[in-house]
Amino acid sequence: MQELFVDFDHFTQSWWPYAITLLISVISAIRIYVGGTFCDSTCRIDSKNVIITGGARGIGLETAKELAKRGAHIILAIRNAEKGRKAAEQIKKQTPGARVVIKLLDLSDFSVIRDFVDQIKNEYDKIDILINNAGIISHPNRKTVDGNELTFLTNYLGPFLLTHLLLPVLSKSDNGRVINISALAHFNGKLKLDDLNSEKQFNEKGCFRPKQTGSHHVHQAHGHFVQRYENNIQCREPRTGEEHGSYRKVFDLSHSFFTKLSVWPWMWLFLKTPKQGCQSIVYLAVEPALNTVSGCYFSNCEIQEPAEVVKDQNLAKILYEKSCNIVNIDPSKIRLMEDNKPEVPNEKSVEES
Repeated sequence: MQELFVDFDHFTQSWWPYAITLLISVISAIRIYVGGTFCDSTCRIDSKNVIITGGARGIGLETAKELAKRGAHIILAIRNAEKGRKAAEQIKKQTPGARVVIKLLDLSDFSVIRDFVDQIKNEYDKIDILINNAGIISHPNRKTVDGNELTFLTNYLGPFLLTHLLLPVLSKSDNGRVINISALAHFNGKLKLDDLNSEKQFNEKGCFRPKQTGSHHVHQAHGHFVQRYENNIQCREPRTGEEHGSYRKVFDLSHSFFTKLSVWPWMWLFLKTPKQGCQSIVYLAVEPALNTVSGCYFSNCEIQEPAEVVKDQNLAKILYEKSCNIVNIDPSKIRLMEDNKPEVPNEKSVEES
C-alpha cells in the first residue's frame, strides 16, 4: 500500500495531471460553445395553436415539449400515426394535461398537403404558429408522384406550399408566425435555378436538412415571401444543430462498429443535442419582443447574417415565382382572410385526450 501512495505521489508531481485537466477543460469549453444559448424567456403562449411538422422525434419533439410546457395547443403534423402517439405520450408525461393533436401529413405529396390544410381550416378558427421542421437527408434520387425530386419536395416545395395555403388561418392570429428550420449548409450550398429538381446533378450525401442547395431555397424564397406578406406573417429562419440521429445515414453508421466508434465521439463533441437545437425555435415562438421582427435569420436566439447570396433580391424573386409555378399556386389570389367554416370531424386526425 505504501508503494501505491509513492506511485501516486510521483504521478501528481508529473505533468500528466495538468495535461488531463487541460484536456477536460478544452472538451468542456467546446461542448459549452457548441451547445449555444438556451432560451431564457419565461413567456407563455397559453391556448395558442401551434403546428409542428416532423414533431415525432429530435428537434421537432423537443420543441413540442417546450411549447406544451408554456401552454400551447400542439398539432403534430407527421407521416406515421403510431410514432405520433408515442411522441404525444412523451409530451404528456412531461406536461400532464398538455393538449396534443396528431394529424397525418406527408410533405412529399401535394394532394396530401392540400387535404391537411382543408382539415385545419375546418377545425380551427386560426393558427398562431407554423414551425416547418420536417425534413429528410441522404435519400437516393427518386421522383415523387408530382414529378419532383423527393428531398427537394419534402424539404422545400412541400413546406412552401403548406405555408401559403395556411395563410388565411395564420392571418387570423393576432401575431401569426412562420418559423422555418434552416441549416449551416446554406453557407456552402449553390442554387441552380436551371436544375431545381437535381436532374442534371444529384448528390444524396449533400442533401442535408434542408438539402444543401435547399437551404438557399428556404432563405431566398421566404425572403420574397416576407416582402409580400410581412404585415400578416412573421417569417423567421433559425439556425439549429442537427439531431445526432440525422447523421446516421450520412455516415452509414449502422454498417460498421468501428465507424461508429471513431465517428460518434466527434459527433457528440461538435453537434448540438435536440434539446439544445430547439432553443432558438422556442425563443422565436414565445418572445413577444419579436412581434415586429420579420424575415430574419436567427442562431442562438440572436439575429445573424445569412450567406451573401441569400440577400440577392432578384434571385429570390425568380426562385419564388418558379416555386409558385411548380406547386401550382397564384399568390395574388390567396385570400388572407376567410369566413370561418363549421367544425367537421376528421378521420385522419387522432386527438390525445
